[in-house]
Amino acid sequence: MRSTGDDNRGGEKDTSMRPETTYSWVNPKLQTSGFERREYKRIQFGCGSILLHKGMASSRVTSLQHTGLSLWSAAYVMSYYIDDMWSHEIRTKESTKWTVLDLGAGLGLCSAVAAKHGMNVISTDSDSQALVLLEENLRRNCDEGNGNISIHVLDWIAVTEQDDITTNPVFEELEKYGGSDLVILSDVIYSATKPAWNALIVLLQKLRSQRMRLQCNYTAALERKRCDSTETPASDPLVLLGYTQRRRDMSPQDEAEFFTLVRNAGMKAVLVPPDRIPHGETYMLTTLFEIRWAN
Repeated sequence: MRSTGDDNRGGEKDTSMRPETTYSWVNPKLQTSGFERREYKRIQFGCGSILLHKGMASSRVTSLQHTGLSLWSAAYVMSYYIDDMWSHEIRTKESTKWTVLDLGAGLGLCSAVAAKHGMNVISTDSDSQALVLLEENLRRNCDEGNGNISIHVLDWIAVTEQDDITTNPVFEELEKYGGSDLVILSDVIYSATKPAWNALIVLLQKLRSQRMRLQCNYTAALERKRCDSTETPASDPLVLLGYTQRRRDMSPQDEAEFFTLVRNAGMKAVLVPPDRIPHGETYMLTTLFEIRWAN
């Protein structure tokens, strides 16, 4: 049973699941508008506490209209994994900073964790409403002691149809960092994004091509351990995909179709062992994969 208590800042506190706490505020003046409840969630990581504004709950906004306004289970799984990964490393030099590209960042949990660890973060989404909360959440949780943070609107189909993708602001920013070290894909594979799956595969290929070109200028590549303790090739971004099974939204055939697209593009999905993910047992329907290039 969910236990709640009064928070000292005036909201209800959900203490049903640690290390997470949910705060809710009800504004009586907005009770007739359908936007009366504002929710914040505080989550504890090795890098510190993250407080996210989840927006205003409303029956008018469905998950299919604005999926970025919800905090999905893959965001937790991904964040716990990268937090644990970086918490076991010593980062005392500028050269150890990763460049993290978050595709479909939503409320920004993964981006906030990466920034708290001092990484350079490029956080993107295509939903204008999500971008507002994304900017607010990253501003709230990150200070000058963290890595560089930027936020961009990014539509996968539109960017892959550009004549010169290097002129896109995201790719322009990646140029100065030597390409993306880590690409985060957190719960971005479901029925509503199906029309953009091919574009996502093309985008990953272009990100790899950019990194291969830029890494030629680097004498020493950043060490990036994979889940099996092998090194990520210097020419490749490390790509993490958090996927949640949604049988009401994604049929087994749809699921197979996406992973077939991955294989046909010369890549493979490698399962991250569940025992490598802190609190992973809480999110049984969510699986974490590394997307690797076969050659």
